[in-house]
Amino acid sequence: MYHHFTFTTEQLSETEWTMPLLAQTLADWGFESFQEEPDKGLLNAYISDDAWQESQEVASQLATDAGALTLYNIEWHYRQSLVASSDWLAAWRSTTFEPISLRGRMLVTTPELAPTTPSHEIQLLIEAYNSFGSGEHHTTRMILEHLLDYDVASATVIDMGCGTGILGIAALLLGADSLIAIDISSECVTNTLHNLQLNGFAPSGRISVLHGDAAQLSAYPSEADLLFANIHRNIILEDLPSYVAAVRSGGEVWLSGFLLSDRTAICQGLESVGLEIIDEATSEDWLFMRTRKG
Repeated sequence: MYHHFTFTTEQLSETEWTMPLLAQTLADWGFESFQEEPDKGLLNAYISDDAWQESQEVASQLATDAGALTLYNIEWHYRQSLVASSDWLAAWRSTTFEPISLRGRMLVTTPELAPTTPSHEIQLLIEAYNSFGSGEHHTTRMILEHLLDYDVASATVIDMGCGTGILGIAALLLGADSLIAIDISSECVTNTLHNLQLNGFAPSGRISVLHGDAAQLSAYPSEADLLFANIHRNIILEDLPSYVAAVRSGGEVWLSGFLLSDRTAICQGLESVGLEIIDEATSEDWLFMRTRKG
C-alpha cells in the first residue's frame, strides 16, 4: 500500500528549478517514487505505508489529507490518498510508461509493449510496482548509459536500494556473473524478484535479493567489482563506509540519486572513505558519480 501525494503550484515560471528540490526534500523524508510534470506545476509523489508511518517529517509537515507546504518561497498545495500497488502498476502500464531506447543498444520496455521482433541487442523487461527504477528518471538512465560502456563481464555486482531491480538486471544481461540486490522495502524486493523472472533469471547461488539496509553488506567483505547506489543523498553519506568495505581494491562504486547542489557534501564523504572520482555526468539538475576504491 502506498500514500499518493499530489503537489501543485501556480508559480509555473519557477517549477523548472523548484520541482527537483521538492522531489529531493520528499526523498529525504522517505518518498520513493515521483512523476514530474513541470509545465503543469504538478508533482506526484509516492511513499510506502511503512515509511509514511515512520517519517517524522511527514508527520509534522504533511499531517493532513490536504494542505500547503512552502519550500524555497514556493507554495505547494497537496492532497493525499491511499493507492494499492496493483492500482499503481495498472496506471503506470496504461498512461505513464513508454519504451526507452538507450544508445540504440538496449531497449527498456514492458512485456506488453515489447516488439515481437527484437529491435535492440539487449531487451530489458520491466514492470514497476513504484515508478523509481523504471528507467525514466534521469539518475537511472545515466547509470544505464554508463553501464553500456563498461565491461561488466564476469563481474560481481551489488545493487543497493534496488527498487525494481533494473540496474542489477541490466548488469546480468550485459554479462555480470553474480548479483546481490538489496532494498529496505519488502515491496521492492518482491518487484525485483518479479522483474528478474521476466528477464529469465531467478534467485540462485549467484543471484540474491535481500530485504534490509547496508548492514546486509557485512556478509560480503571485498566481494563486489561494482556497486550501485542510486538512492537519497543522506543514505549514501551514512552508508559510504559499508559500500567501500563490500568492494574489492580497484572496484567501483557508482552513485546517483542526488542533485548538483549536493556535490560538495558528496565529495567530502567520498574523500573521507578514500573513494576516487573517475567520471561524472549530469542530466538537468541530477548528478552521477563513478568512483574507484584504491
